[in-house]
Amino acid sequence: MRRFRTHIVISTIALLLCGCIKDAPSAKVEDLTIQGIFNRQLLLDGTEGNSTTFSLKANHDWQIIDYKGFSCTPSSGTKTIDGESVTITATPLQSNNTADTIRLSDLNFKLLSTRFVGISAYQLPQIIADSHTVEIEATEGSAATFTFKTRCPVEDIEVTIDNDKLEVKITKSEDMRDYVRHTITVTSLDSNISSEELFLGRVGFKVRGVVQERLFVNIIQRAAISFDRSIVLLPGNMGGENMFVINSKYEITTKHNGDKFSITPISQNSYIVRALVDNNTANQVLLGEVEVSLKDFPENKIAIEVHQRKATASQTIMIYFVGTALNHYFNNNATKILEALNSNIQGDARVLVTFTDSTSDATLYELRYDNILKMAVKEKVSEFSLSVPYNSQTFESNIRRMKKFAPAEKYALIIGSHGHAWTPKNFVSSSARLMQFGVANPSLLWQKPEGALTRHIGDNGHTVQYDVTEISSAIEANDIKYEYILFDACFMGNIETAYELRNSTKYIIGSPCEVMGAGFPYAKVVPYMLTEGGTSYNLDNICKEYVDYYRNESGIGVRSACVALTNTAELEALAATVKGVNQAAVKEGFSLDDVQIYDGINSSYNPVHIFYDLEDMVEKSCADADAVESFRAQLSKTVTSRYNTDTFYSAYDNKYHDINHYSGITTSAGVDFCAEAWQETAWYKATH
Repeated sequence: MRRFRTHIVISTIALLLCGCIKDAPSAKVEDLTIQGIFNRQLLLDGTEGNSTTFSLKANHDWQIIDYKGFSCTPSSGTKTIDGESVTITATPLQSNNTADTIRLSDLNFKLLSTRFVGISAYQLPQIIADSHTVEIEATEGSAATFTFKTRCPVEDIEVTIDNDKLEVKITKSEDMRDYVRHTITVTSLDSNISSEELFLGRVGFKVRGVVQERLFVNIIQRAAISFDRSIVLLPGNMGGENMFVINSKYEITTKHNGDKFSITPISQNSYIVRALVDNNTANQVLLGEVEVSLKDFPENKIAIEVHQRKATASQTIMIYFVGTALNHYFNNNATKILEALNSNIQGDARVLVTFTDSTSDATLYELRYDNILKMAVKEKVSEFSLSVPYNSQTFESNIRRMKKFAPAEKYALIIGSHGHAWTPKNFVSSSARLMQFGVANPSLLWQKPEGALTRHIGDNGHTVQYDVTEISSAIEANDIKYEYILFDACFMGNIETAYELRNSTKYIIGSPCEVMGAGFPYAKVVPYMLTEGGTSYNLDNICKEYVDYYRNESGIGVRSACVALTNTAELEALAATVKGVNQAAVKEGFSLDDVQIYDGINSSYNPVHIFYDLEDMVEKSCADADAVESFRAQLSKTVTSRYNTDTFYSAYDNKYHDINHYSGITTSAGVDFCAEAWQETAWYKATH
């Protein structure tokens, strides 16, 4: 835990100059260097007398002034010589008996007549708990654990409890170098057979007999029965299904009223609810309720209402997170979507997310604003198997499942994945092909381990990849034309990809280069997917927010983002202009080496770039000025929004690359490395 460490990563602090006495000799900023303090904060231990050290170098006699709540030894000294430094020992004068890190004072320095400021001293708590609330199951004897960190000897610590229905003890201690982490086990000595949570008591702490004020952990015993959602929402059509889960450690019984829905157990405490009628109204309707009781205590029961939505939503956003390698980021993406939905912006629009749990298993969730809970929730809809290796039928069944559960007037699709544009499955990791082009070590075409993670090509080999042709076939089989497809994946802002999908969607949002592992900033872009009460969208603002986020506030230290919006209705006309370009003469001396690249794929022997800027290639290769102008005019109608940072980052070589020309869309024309496969694309056939 970074904030608990007293000896932080060594860093140099550039202090600020304050006032100087007029006409007196003064020091400069470079005359004083402080090391061992991170982010201008001196963190002191929570226990009186436990010291922390840092060091300084000074070109003049120095003095530490104005500090309170701790001592500094030494607090003054003479000029340091030949790069040597002085170690300062800072010692708190009393213990911090709260649960909070407290500010003690500024830490100021004086050289000659110059006062230097810019460091603040803080004192950590003596004990830091990893949780302030712990839940225990409803049955007697159930146990839960939590941990706390401290530098105090364990014999100086007393763990207290204010309720005789609990047993608490330290069960494990681990030395973590800067502190010791202790595990506390809390055990319930009684059962909860009610439908309400019970507050069992508080675990507190004493250090050497002194109570640590405001430091306590609340212990909650879960209800005997609870549901995983506030209501069950069924699709508007007869046969529409949803599921719910009963959380209980006791044996239970269920019953339901009415004849408008059925309920079927699918596993322990999990149930499928199926609508037996159509909802032909324009509103959500109540079908009845399911009652659940404890078998041994039938008077203890709860009920959940079953509702049926109107037949058709205004729009459904389908999100498909493909593969498992990025699951950490996918889970965070879902959390950010919920953050956006917390503003209750979706109206009757639907947001569905398919997570890949393993190579062969997936789960479908609905993300929605719950008007009862007044918050956005993530509800499990179904679990299902995936055929392996992935193919058009796999993708088709995923779309069909989401369409059946959330029929709508219009649909959008978001694909979060490792992206490889138009290239065939596992194409760039073919060792034989790479060696033909001088790449003796195929790992050179993979991401550098020291680099930042991007959504790179491939996931678990070709078995967990889709060709673009498979995606277009799957969409066509479901009789859908999406309003837009957003590719939260690398390299999908690509003309060969867009042309393949021209009949599958009205618009495509994609990046010509790599997308960072964190993906799109969903908390910021989802509101633009659900404008006008969830009935419309603003695609230009989605693109703009994406680049603004990585340019200004991503927090991951990588300033790299390119994105563009393609109008697929204009792609046929664009192909016609490119065909004219291809029929024209090539400029003398043209070389691909002069065209803007969008990947860092290379080897020490020979560049093997795959993605080049389409407009830059046309302008530099075509000798027919009229053909170029016709192309430019049509491109502006086709790629209608384009945003980019000044450089793009590639994890393949762990470098930033300048962007000197940006059209927002790439091509693989003229690339020997993939020429044979490229000539099989629909784009090639339309332009040659």
